[in-house]
Amino acid sequence: MSVNVEVLSGLGDKGPAAIVVEAQGKRLLLDAGGALHPGDPITWANALDVDAVLISHDHIDHIGGVAELAKNVPLYCTPLVAKSLPKSRLWRPLPERGTLEIEGITVTTGQAGHSLGGVWLHLAVGNGVFYSGDACFESAVFPFDTPPKAAVALLDASYGSYDQPQAHCIQAISEQLFQPLAFPVPETGRGLEMALWLADEAEARGLTLAIDADIRTNLAALLAMPEALRRPGIDAAIAKVLARGDDKNATLRLVRDRDDTPQQWPDHRLLHTGYLTPDRRAQLAVGKISWQRWNVHLRASHLVALADQLGATQVVPLFTQLSDSELKAWRGLLTNRLCTAQRFTANTRLNTHSCLGSFACPQ
Repeated sequence: MSVNVEVLSGLGDKGPAAIVVEAQGKRLLLDAGGALHPGDPITWANALDVDAVLISHDHIDHIGGVAELAKNVPLYCTPLVAKSLPKSRLWRPLPERGTLEIEGITVTTGQAGHSLGGVWLHLAVGNGVFYSGDACFESAVFPFDTPPKAAVALLDASYGSYDQPQAHCIQAISEQLFQPLAFPVPETGRGLEMALWLADEAEARGLTLAIDADIRTNLAALLAMPEALRRPGIDAAIAKVLARGDDKNATLRLVRDRDDTPQQWPDHRLLHTGYLTPDRRAQLAVGKISWQRWNVHLRASHLVALADQLGATQVVPLFTQLSDSELKAWRGLLTNRLCTAQRFTANTRLNTHSCLGSFACPQ
């Protein structure tokens, strides 16, 4: 029986994530992304017929389109991710790390290294279909689990062919801490590890720091999870951040991103560390804000290492521009494994699964 994959959205640009895998007479939707830019239409869900929905994590471009789906379609996500679902939306639990049957298909999940409650997804159909969701090897707080083998790899390529290590990013940000800064961040993602880093930097440099209450709440949630679901050796650092009070009139402020504008922060310079909307790109172009990446997605060499570990023969780079120059770079990195078709058929042989473990990624 054939395995068919259709990327409804997320191929060729940084857009909402929505992928259908059809196998064994069932259609599973992987993620239900919403618009990254307010007012943009969500078109991938038009007349969509699926048997179940699996959500990798709670960021808007992966979960924000759930309201477009029929409410009677079974939806699976981890309990922490479920907090971001529309009110009254019924859901069924995905394990943070484990295996379950969904519509007769064996689904394995593991930690994706990107956000609180976020997981990658592996479907035991054909030679295996692996979907990374958003993933990262470099997080100081979120682990990345070794996935089972898979012939098809649907991978987070948000950074394109970029390949700078996290240490370079942190050094560049540290060089800007001489001024009052506000960091708008996703409160379930990079905000948690940036809180630990900024707390250490503030203490070492004698700087004042305030951390958003929502980020504190999520740090507490991370600490309450089973120890194996966070990086080892960070519990004391999390507890220390939770115990410290916020400094009044702090020069450094780590805040939940609420579409902050420079006008809202007259006494601080906004320093963004992730995706920039068109409005923010315009602000950056005229010097109204600063930007320096904090790695939360797979960089190019890590994506290739993951494809190698999976044994993938069809690798789809998702959530990235596929210009001629980028396609040339991907062909050089992935050779004949590169797949940029919106619809394609995968191999149908069963796959032998490896055990989950700690992926020893290159740095």
